[in-house]
Amino acid sequence: SDGTISSGITVPIEILKEFGVDEDDLALGEDDAKKSYGDPRVDAGLGDEEQQRLNIRVLRSYVRTQDGTRPCDRLRNYHHMIPGILYGGDPTAGITSMDQSSKTLLKTSWSELQRELDRFHRRFESRVYDLTVYEDENDTVGTVHRVVPRNVQRHPVEGKIYCANFLRYHAGRPLKIPLVYINQEESPALKRDGYIIPVNKHVECLVEDGVPIPDALEVECTGLLVKDVIRMDRVIFPEGVRPTHRVDQENFVVGPVRGGRSSALEDDSGDAGDAAKEE
Repeated sequence: SDGTISSGITVPIEILKEFGVDEDDLALGEDDAKKSYGDPRVDAGLGDEEQQRLNIRVLRSYVRTQDGTRPCDRLRNYHHMIPGILYGGDPTAGITSMDQSSKTLLKTSWSELQRELDRFHRRFESRVYDLTVYEDENDTVGTVHRVVPRNVQRHPVEGKIYCANFLRYHAGRPLKIPLVYINQEESPALKRDGYIIPVNKHVECLVEDGVPIPDALEVECTGLLVKDVIRMDRVIFPEGVRPTHRVDQENFVVGPVRGGRSSALEDDSGDAGDAAKEE
């Protein structure tokens, strides 16, 4: 009569108690009974504001005291830790690669590495991280190294992470930045089943100090036709990012454009029309 809709079925309180429903829960109204879902998930790879501005994420690792096949297998199988090495020089920290003490045995949690691999996949080794290395589980401070992942190996059969090394990074160290294609819908070839055969998927670049490190370099595809060759002039470099001297900019090839079936049919019809006009 008051306009409310009810099921018309009354369940005895004894039955509800068998399923864990208390009388206090029944006394709450729909507006008062709020479900608690816990705290929202926080991305553990995010750093502070400065790290986020530079597009640098964070990782944690521990010093490994034992080397060899059997200790590494125990780390993987029983402790879910992935062995690796921290190596390379960093002139900003006074570390030289010729010094044997610059190499540090590490063990990194599988979940730490898998979190980043799930997010970035093959771009994982093109990213820069601030790696905090702890001496042991009791160490709460650690030492921060700016690194790039290197030689991430997987098990040949199971596909699990087998080894992950880290190379110290500084502003003068080259980075292989991946390429992504933009404005493909503005290309007559690519929007008609055309495709790009990738010859180079990365460009070796130098990123100036204090400049955000790009996730990828964009390749402009506007106006691409079948049989065009994409070269360096279509790669967009952000300010403060430039290719290294080892990149031959005049002869660098991103890849040629090839046509799909519709593009091939269109080319055949165009050739037939030109032949008819000549006759």
